[in-house]
Amino acid sequence: MNSFLFNNNGSSSGNGIYSLLSEYKNIKNGTYYKVVKAYYAKQTAGTKGTKNTSGTKKNTETQSETAKAMNKTQKDAKALTESAEALINKGTNSVFAEKDITTKGEDGKETTTRGYDTEAIYNAVKKFADNYNNLVESGSKSVSNKVRNQVDNMVSGTKAYEKLLGNVGITIGSDNKLTIDKEAFKKADMTTAKTLFNGNSSFAYSVSSRASMINFAAQSEANRSSLYNNNGNYNNSYSAGSLLNSFF
Repeated sequence: MNSFLFNNNGSSSGNGIYSLLSEYKNIKNGTYYKVVKAYYAKQTAGTKGTKNTSGTKKNTETQSETAKAMNKTQKDAKALTESAEALINKGTNSVFAEKDITTKGEDGKETTTRGYDTEAIYNAVKKFADNYNNLVESGSKSVSNKVRNQVDNMVSGTKAYEKLLGNVGITIGSDNKLTIDKEAFKKADMTTAKTLFNGNSSFAYSVSSRASMINFAAQSEANRSSLYNNNGNYNNSYSAGSLLNSFF
C-alpha cells in the first residue's frame, strides 16, 4: 500500500495530492476499500456483545483536540509569514521607505524633514513579534516532533540575532518569546531595524522561511493521519480527510 502511494522518501509521488485523487478514488472503490470493510467486520464480530464506547469516544476527542492544535499552529505560522513579508518588502510601498515627516516644535512651528516613519515601523515590528510569540507557544506544545523541531530551529536562529535585536529594544525572554520596548525601539537607529527586518538577507526573512517550514511540517503531519475510519470512509480528523471526502 505504501509503495503504491508514496516514494522511498515518504513523500507523495506525482505532482501533489490532487494528482493522486483519482488513485485514491480507485482505492476506495476497489480492493483496499473491501479489505478495510472486511477487517472491521471481522473485528466487530470478534467483539460481539462487548461495548467499548468509552474508548472510541476518548479516541475521537483526542483526535479532535489534536486536529485543533495542528490547525492553530498552521494559522499562527501563516500569520507570522504574512507579518514578516510586510517588513521584508522593499520599494516605495515598504514600511522602511523614507518619507516627509512633519513635526511641530514647542513654539508651534512645523518642520518637515525626510526620514523614517518610526510609528509605522514599530507597529509592523510589534505585529511580527506578537505573531512570532503565538507560533512559539502553539508550536512548542505540538504533539508532532517534526513541528517542535522546526520551532526549536526558529528559536535557535533568533538567538543568533539577540545582540542586534537588543540594539533596537527587542529582548528574548526565558520562554523564547520576543518583547519590544516601544520607547527604546523608536529612539533606536532605524538603519539597524531596517537591517534586521527588511530584505531577503534579514532576520525577518529567515523567520519567515522557518514559519513556512513549520506550516509545512504541520500540514505534513495532518496528511499522514489515517485515511480510512472503520466505516471505510476517509478520516475527517485532519484537513486531508475533509479534502478527500469532499471529492468522493
